[in-house]
Amino acid sequence: MLRAITAGVLMVSPMMAFADADHPEIDCMKIKNYAAAGDKAYKAKQYEKARDSYTEQVAWSESCQLPDSAIAVAYNNVALTWIRQGDYRKAKAWLLIDEKDAKSQYNLGLIKEKLAALPQPASPAGEYWEYAGKGMWNSYSISAEQDHYKINFDGVSPGLMAMYYGPNIGSLEGKATIQNGRGVLQQREEGDWGNCDVTLLFTPMDLTTQVNGDCGFGHNVSAAGHYIRVE
Repeated sequence: MLRAITAGVLMVSPMMAFADADHPEIDCMKIKNYAAAGDKAYKAKQYEKARDSYTEQVAWSESCQLPDSAIAVAYNNVALTWIRQGDYRKAKAWLLIDEKDAKSQYNLGLIKEKLAALPQPASPAGEYWEYAGKGMWNSYSISAEQDHYKINFDGVSPGLMAMYYGPNIGSLEGKATIQNGRGVLQQREEGDWGNCDVTLLFTPMDLTTQVNGDCGFGHNVSAAGHYIRVE
């Protein structure tokens, strides 16, 4: 079955609800407030709450085109909340967004042994992320069901005005047989819209996808890409 949405907002976050597209400079001045709110929650060991604020810091830092070093600080802030919760693969995903940054390199070093100690995946089943921008991720969720795997894809494309009007989005749901690290998710709808084949190529820690056809997503949303395993 195909689930595709051409455009819209997954949810209205607080930062979108109170943002003013006519005065972006005012919204950019609020970045320090998101960082401070994240710091307060982090020190209180409220890591999920801290992560919400730090993710807003990421989104607005990118939207307001802050220096790369400042944006990397925000990436690392989010990563630290995952580290504190022992979710080292998700922390790694955030740190790899700007892998060359010195702070990212340092924190990657801190979790290197933790990552190595995690059990190696025994099957393709799991969750895979690819960074889409503005604190948002494209994701594949793979689960085993008898003689096949259930595949769920959720994708976004955050354009220039995504902080005010939300990203373009798209999603797929279906099943595929995966053998020797390879499978194909086929989507078929009546007419030309929403027909595509998604080739899935797995390694123990990565998923690479290729798309043939039009899946019927929002503008610039694609199910193709390189994803890293986070679960």
